[in-house]
Formats: sequence, C-alpha cells, structure tokens
Amino acid sequence: MPSIKVAIIGAGPRGLTVLERLIANEREKKSADLTVYLFDPNAPGVGCHDPDQSDYLLVNTVAGQITLFSDASVVGAGPVMEGPSFFHWLQKNPTRKFDTISPDAYYSRGLFGRYLNWVYQHLCSLAPPHVNIQFINSAVARAERLPNYSWSLATENASYQTNFLFLTTGHTKPAGLATQAVTSSNGFPCETTVVSDPYPARERLSFVTADMTIGIEGMGLTTFDVLSELTVGRGGRFVTEASGAMRYVRSGNEPRIITFSRSGLPLTARASNQKGVSLQYKPRFLFAEKVRAMRAVRKLDFVADVFPLLLADMEFAYYEAYLRQNGDPVQTMLFINQFVCADAGERQRLVRQYIPERDRFSWARQADPVPDAALENRDTFAHWFRTHLNEDLAEAKRGNLDSPMKAASDVLRDLRDNLRAAIDHAGLTEASHRWLLSEFLPVMNRIAVGPPASRIAEMLALMEAGVLSADWGPGTRCVLPPEGGHIRVSSAKWPELSAPLHALIKARISLHSPKDDASPLLQGLLAGGHVRLFQNGEFHPGGIEIDGNFNWVSKTGQAVSNAWALGIPTEGVKFYTFVVPRGGVNSTAIVDAGRAVGRMLALIDGRTLPAAPAIAPETTYDEPSSAFATIYGALP
Repeated sequence: MPSIKVAIIGAGPRGLTVLERLIANEREKKSADLTVYLFDPNAPGVGCHDPDQSDYLLVNTVAGQITLFSDASVVGAGPVMEGPSFFHWLQKNPTRKFDTISPDAYYSRGLFGRYLNWVYQHLCSLAPPHVNIQFINSAVARAERLPNYSWSLATENASYQTNFLFLTTGHTKPAGLATQAVTSSNGFPCETTVVSDPYPARERLSFVTADMTIGIEGMGLTTFDVLSELTVGRGGRFVTEASGAMRYVRSGNEPRIITFSRSGLPLTARASNQKGVSLQYKPRFLFAEKVRAMRAVRKLDFVADVFPLLLADMEFAYYEAYLRQNGDPVQTMLFINQFVCADAGERQRLVRQYIPERDRFSWARQADPVPDAALENRDTFAHWFRTHLNEDLAEAKRGNLDSPMKAASDVLRDLRDNLRAAIDHAGLTEASHRWLLSEFLPVMNRIAVGPPASRIAEMLALMEAGVLSADWGPGTRCVLPPEGGHIRVSSAKWPELSAPLHALIKARISLHSPKDDASPLLQGLLAGGHVRLFQNGEFHPGGIEIDGNFNWVSKTGQAVSNAWALGIPTEGVKFYTFVVPRGGVNSTAIVDAGRAVGRMLALIDGRTLPAAPAIAPETTYDEPSSAFATIYGALP
C-alpha cells in the first residue's frame, strides 16, 4: 500500500469540497496511506468569509440553500456523505442575536465563515485513521514539478513534496495597490482617493470622514457592502415603521454618497423564497441534451442557438405564474400544454390570445427597463427610479413562484447547468462568447442574482434620509479634468448634474486574468509553463485552461495528469464558478470535485483511465497514465 501526499492549495469552500469528496471515498475504501496538506493564509475553510467581519455584510443566498456536503441528488461524484446545511448548523448553534432562525433568511458572511470553519473541523473528525490531514496556515508561493512528476511546493517558511495537487484558491487579488495614484491627461495630480479594491471594507474605507463626498462606481453586490460600511458601520441604523416602510436614522458620521452604473440601476431584489431547499424550475425548452447535440456538430452562437430556448423557458415560467393567479385552471392547463408543444410563432399567438398586452413578458423591458419618458429630465427620472425600486420590492415580496417577473428571473439561476452545457470549454464561437460576457451577463446578474430585498429597502431609506444619491441616470461616469484636482462624477443625461469627489470606490469587482494576478504562485505556474491561459480563439475570457477532467493544460497543450483546478481559477473555460453548493440539486461544485478526486484515486489504484475529451484541436494528452507506481513514485 503506497504512502501518498496530496496538496489542496486554497482551503475555502472549493477546497472543502475536495476534502469532503476525498474523505467520503476513503471512508468506504482505503486507497493508500494519505497525507493531505491544506494551504491557506486564512483560517481553515473560511476563504474570503472572515468570521470576524461585520454582521451587516450578508451572504447572498438563503441559509437553507447553502451546504458543503453531498446528498442523494449528487450523481457521479462518489459516495454520499451527508452533513448539515448552513441553516441546520445555525439551528444547532443558536445565537442570541436571532429570535428565530429561518431557512429562507439571509445571514451574515461572518456567520457563514464560522460554519465553513466548523465544516473543516467536522470533516477532520470524519477522516479514517489512514488519512492524515495537516493544515498549513500559509499561502503557497511556488510550485515546481519534479522529474518524477511529483510537486515541490514552497511557502514563505517551508517546503513540501506532494504526489497530487488541487488548485482551489478562489477569489484572489489583482496586482497593484488597493488605493491607486492617478494623474490627469496632462500629468497633473489627482486629489481624489481612488480605491480599486474595497475589501476588507472596514479597513479600506477607514479614511472616509463625514465631510467627504464619496462616489461608488457600480450598483451591484459590492456596492451594498460599501453602503453598509459607510452607514450602519458608522453608527446609523435602519428602523422599520408600523407601516412596513424602512427609515434610516443618521449618526452624523456618514459621508455624502453618490452611486452610479452603466445601466443607472441597481441589481433587482431577490424574491422571497418559495422553493424550499431544492425545488428548481425544470426546463421545457433549454434541455442540456439538446445543447450537447448541437455542440457535437459545431460551435454555438448564443443569440441564435441558446437564447431563444432560454427565453422560451423564462416566458413559460412567467405565464404559468401569471395564469395560476389570474386564469381559471382549465385555461391555465390549455395554455401550458399548447405553449410547450408550439413553435415560436405559435407561442406568440397563444400569448396574444390569453394574456393582455400590458401583462405580457418582455425581455427588452428586463434588459433595459428605463422608458424614454423617464429620461425627460432629472425630476422625472428621480420619480421613476424610486417607483421602480418600490415595484421591485413588491414583486420580491410576492415570491419566486407567485411573482411572474421573479419566477422568470429565477429561471436564469435554475438553468445555469444547462447554460454551462453550451458555454463551457469554448462551446460558443469567439464573437458570441465576447457578447455573452459583455452584454448578456450584466443583465443576467442584474435580474437574477441581486441582493436580499432588505438591501433595496435600505437604498430607498438612505435616499430619503439624504445620505445617498443614486438616481443619476444611465451612463453616468467619472472624469478627471486635464488640470488635475478632484475627479468629477457627471450625469450623461443631464450634464449640469456633476459633483467633485473626495474618494472614488470602484465596486465593479470583475474577475481578472491570472496573468494580472498578484499571486506569485499563479505567476510562477504560468512562467514555468505548467498552466496556460484559457483562450477561445483570440479571446481570453479569464482563467487557466483545464481539460474535461479538470486537469491543468500546460503551455505545450498537455494535460497535467496529477494536478487539477476547480472554481474561480477556471472561470473562463467554466461558466459561473463563484457559487457555493446547494443541497438536493446535484450541485455542480460537488460533482466537479468528485470527478477530480475520482480521477486521482483511479491513478492511485492503477486503473486504466480514458483520455480526457479533446477541448481544442491543438490540445494533446500524452502524459503516461498507466499504473500509479510507474508514474508517481512514493515520496521519501
């Protein structure tokens, strides 16, 4: 029985899924005497979810839909090893801050970090005696492949040799300073502090004082964190009135805040959860099998091949919810049966027959809901903007099954795996892939992965209190005058609406390429040719390249058969990797980890392995893959 060493670099949620799958397998069948090294500069398990961060920074998923354990729904990932979800852990670890704990509530990221740390400790307690788990509280700075195919890993203070390597580093940082020095086009200095990375928020924003005007570029999830830090984090508080409206009570320590974005709109509110833990919309049109069949013939154009099917499913969810509340049962059944069987033209005829024009689903209104009339002047837009947010809150309160709009939006969450079937491993043409990320993804994020509804209510309350100005219209931008001085935020629609900023906080936290990463590990892997950037033609959407088994692809196009990558390092070749597992839905995160771990265990057992599916004509897989003893000699 060989003695094997395994390294997991990054012990956050993705690293935990690898550890969970490894322990689940080894509890059933001993593969070897295993030493598992987990490397992370943070506490084990937590990743970017610091247990000590402020309680007003929230997880963006309800507690009942978060888990780090497998269940009976997980297929092809190895043995099931069930464990408590975030909600069930909260029930067993009550905190006096909550009168009740609900599976449909949103809790703090600090609490989630404590759950993740507990998961790590619990997994260690479940490990069989032949699995020795060692946590190294340090980042790996360098990884080099040795002549016997094993790996030499170096931290700041020590070195390690391992037979197998999993890269699960999650969110990393781009190279450069969090606070940027900016100069004008004529070389004059900028007097505005530019914060390119606002995390950790309490530390990065500590310089902000009450006499400052602060601009926040972006109106997504990061913006709501920044708003919380600059308001509740400064002693303010939200009060719910008897009418149900929310009011903000100022502390006097808040700066003046202006937030803006390309669309001029914040993300829409998450609807009240009516789906429990695992209920998901089931496709009627965008079947993964249909997508795979098309991909077997050619690369896909998202607009022509995929989007019509996705749109039909969104329309179905919308009209099913609408008729369930507005039509009689017979009418609803007739419509549903005919809609599913009809072609696109016939579906539109059915809509005209059954649905009043004012109530029909419109993707155009989802993608660009601002009517021309609202842009007539600043006052009309300000009124429309507040009305829009209040209407969004009303729809969110109806729920993700009863609100037609929210039911349709939730399809984008529920059918992510079907979208992955089209997108992953360069399934789209290069031009279509570019369009997907630049045009479709921002709309998808805005309507499907927004904040808890409480955040939208808080935004309205901050505007009413005079702390926040968020109604500057679409296309608002920042400009540094040629003569230097303060950056000015200026409305694209009403040029007279302009203000100098003491600080500009960039809250558009996009996924950067590994080539721009501050991590010396990734830089070294690229320089050494152990990995290469993923390319779809001439387009680099991000991430390193992996094959169909999650093995790294080297600079020469070879699959690195004893190294795998999962999660955010692969965002590019994989689509939407920054999600945590959800119970009861055959979670992609757990399936991916199970397949990678299964591949490693097969190598240890000496089983003959099939070649990974080709993902590009120039990619080859010519490393030896026979018996483990032939390829990877046991380390001394």
